[in-house]
Amino acid sequence: MHVKKEKNIKSYKRNNKINLEVTEMSLDGTEEPLATLSAIPDPTADQTPPVIADEFTLDLPKIPSLELPLNVSTKHASIQKAIRMCGGIEKVKEAFKEHGPIESQNGLELYLNEGYDRDGSKTYFNEHPIIGKRVPFRDESVILKVTMPKGTLAKNNNSLKDSITSLKDSNKLRVTPVSIVDNTIKFREMSDFQIKLDNVPSAKEFKSSFGSLEWDNFKTFVNSVPDNDSQPQENIGNLVLDRSVKIPSTDFQLPPPPKLSMVGFPLLYKYKANPFAKKKKNGVTEVKGTYIKNYQLFVHDLSERSVIPSHAHEQLLNDFDMAKKTKVYPGTKSDSKFYQSLEECIQILSVLFAKRPIWVKRHLDGIVPKKVHHTIKIALALISYRFTMGPWRNTYIKFGTDPRSSPEYAQYQTEYFKIERKLLSSPIVKKNVPKPPPLVFESDTPGDIDSRFKFDGERVPWYLMLQIDLLIGEPNIAEVFGNVEYLHKANELTGWFKELDLVKMRRIVKYELGCMVQGNYEYNKYKLKYFKTMLFVKESMVLENKDSEEDSTGVKENPDVDADGDIDMDVGTQGPSAVAITDVDIAVGDDDDDNDAITEEPDDAALENEEIDTNQNLKVPPDDDVDADEEEQEGFDIKTASFQDIINRIARLDPKTAATMEKDLKGFVNEANL
Repeated sequence: MHVKKEKNIKSYKRNNKINLEVTEMSLDGTEEPLATLSAIPDPTADQTPPVIADEFTLDLPKIPSLELPLNVSTKHASIQKAIRMCGGIEKVKEAFKEHGPIESQNGLELYLNEGYDRDGSKTYFNEHPIIGKRVPFRDESVILKVTMPKGTLAKNNNSLKDSITSLKDSNKLRVTPVSIVDNTIKFREMSDFQIKLDNVPSAKEFKSSFGSLEWDNFKTFVNSVPDNDSQPQENIGNLVLDRSVKIPSTDFQLPPPPKLSMVGFPLLYKYKANPFAKKKKNGVTEVKGTYIKNYQLFVHDLSERSVIPSHAHEQLLNDFDMAKKTKVYPGTKSDSKFYQSLEECIQILSVLFAKRPIWVKRHLDGIVPKKVHHTIKIALALISYRFTMGPWRNTYIKFGTDPRSSPEYAQYQTEYFKIERKLLSSPIVKKNVPKPPPLVFESDTPGDIDSRFKFDGERVPWYLMLQIDLLIGEPNIAEVFGNVEYLHKANELTGWFKELDLVKMRRIVKYELGCMVQGNYEYNKYKLKYFKTMLFVKESMVLENKDSEEDSTGVKENPDVDADGDIDMDVGTQGPSAVAITDVDIAVGDDDDDNDAITEEPDDAALENEEIDTNQNLKVPPDDDVDADEEEQEGFDIKTASFQDIINRIARLDPKTAATMEKDLKGFVNEANL
């Protein structure tokens, strides 16, 4: 068995060469390369022929490797202590004999508190080991013995590259392979806090009873607890602590948890770098501008007991009043003129909210001018509030306006649609689905919602969270909308609409949307007629169960369809939809009428960058000027950029090279696909 020590020298045979690598074990068990032969300057740089290493047959003994999150020295005592901390040499041998997936392995227990008695005092109260397991499908590595004159590494600051370079006489350097590592145990679990409570009487009592698992000790402990103790807290102040123990005295009387971390491996928190942090040429990263809080008000309940806000958050109003007096908004600098831009943005939004009391922010992004757009969240927080659930979710509603009070607000309810992922995998569909609008853009309808947000059945909308009044440009939906009968009271699920009316509109949108993304703009008029004349919500179900019962209209009920008439797309059938029309009934075929387009409640992931304001910290730029190049750079992703996008960016720096590449190249290939 081979225990990796402070420094290991090993190599990998690739392309008839042996690449030498020296690594050092850190305390967390990872290998950090100190130097590699591949780091030696390329001999081809001075136009000399490359030096190719000799090829050897490695008929060597194979040994196991134990990688410990410890600083193990080359001394025999250090190695013996590391083995003892793992439970002894027999435990280590047993761990190496285990096979199968990692989940089925018992692993090797490493106790970090080696030296304390496991069953006596002076031990940690919640002591537990770190588990190490064999690495499956481990690549074999070679242990090399490198010999050079004594003191060479020390003279070159322990740099192998510099040491080898300094040895002009190759006879002084000798490399000999000694073995192959083919079986490795690694410790990847997190270490955890372990608490020492030797001076706490209650901890000693607990260990002597529950810790010993002896019945007599259990009985003694139970009998020592007073019956019906009315003031148990008084005993804490009278406890006698063991002052001889060299750890801080404390009255901590509650046993700590066995493990403070509920997981063995670190969690991936999907960390995202600050998008406003810019890296300079010298490598220093800095964040330009400051951050202020927008204090947006939210209503989290649609019931009658919820009070509709009539004014902005008190702290936000205080900040705005202070800005009126000083002409500088708190948290910004005077030269940024943030307050002046905020006033202009508020004036624009006030006019818009007087005309339309409920807005979707993406619609406002195209109306508010670019020069004041950085103040829009503060401005919206000063004149509007938001619902976090229900039919008006993710909209900005004018203060004092209660959409539950009148059916006139039904037209501003939102419906969220999306194209199924399995359909989006088609290159044809990707081509027909428009790219989302940029963060700041100019509406093609001055002072109003951009026409590309509206659903008219002639083109796929920019954004698939649609308010009802943006749907009625489609004649069939307009016909349904013109005949709706509103409820007497709005509810959380369908707002002011009856469920059947919403299902009719949803079905038309889903059908036409699914056709458009596949390049089909010739709709089946019989299907549209069927959707408009549905009598029951369940009539929208797609037939898949041959044993289901038919209703009076000839449409079979499908038990896999939800209350909204939506089908689980994972179970849908393939092929074109079939509709047979007779004078008697309408029979819908057993294919998917939705064309892989569905409607659902928008999830936070889908709206994370557009509608969900979970982070109320707003970035304020240092001045009014916005660098267009920087904005475009933030939206430019090399992984998804097209060939022409990349050529255009190259042309900014070197037009001649860009013209040559565009002429001679047919496109770029991702490095991962080479």
